[in-house]
Amino acid sequence: MSLVLVADDEPAVLEVLSQVVEDLGHDVVKARDGEEALALARTRRPHLVVTDHMMPRLSGVELCRRLKRDVDLHGVPVILLSAVLPQGAPEADAFLHKPFEITDFEALIHKSLVDAPKGAAVGVGLPLGAWAARALQGPLDEARRQLRRLEAGPSVDLAALEVLRAQLESMASVATELARQQGAAPGVEPSVVRSVPFGVRLPKGGVS
Repeated sequence: MSLVLVADDEPAVLEVLSQVVEDLGHDVVKARDGEEALALARTRRPHLVVTDHMMPRLSGVELCRRLKRDVDLHGVPVILLSAVLPQGAPEADAFLHKPFEITDFEALIHKSLVDAPKGAAVGVGLPLGAWAARALQGPLDEARRQLRRLEAGPSVDLAALEVLRAQLESMASVATELARQQGAAPGVEPSVVRSVPFGVRLPKGGVS
């Protein structure tokens, strides 16, 4: 059993693709845009990523680029889906042009997982402390972004911001100490800066 991250901004398509993956016996984590997919990839460490191209905030191709540049995620295979890219993109490991047959999608999932380099699953072979430190990086980055957004807002609760800032600094310190004890270098900064119902399947036809 593998963990597969599925990203698509169309709720109906997201549900269908996720159900197909689950029917193949795998666990699924779902994202509704590219930024959410990247954050989930960093925290959940999937064995395979399936992403649409045309998504808000971060396109599927850009998501592929970010994953391939990530020291921990570059070995995770990515299947890119698109109706506008006739030949796919070199950043993706595999490609399906929409609309496609469900059977083709199933076969590509199986092939991508079988062909994935051994040890491509993030965290395999890492000491627990180093893995935990790296797993904290995604949530910390997102929390920092939210903190900056709050600080720039029209009405700021200074007391609440100070509590949040202190909590983030504490989390960053824990991650850094875990990495130090394991001799890892996860890049954790020690300081913080100022629709279709689920289960509905398409018939043995296509996804568009």
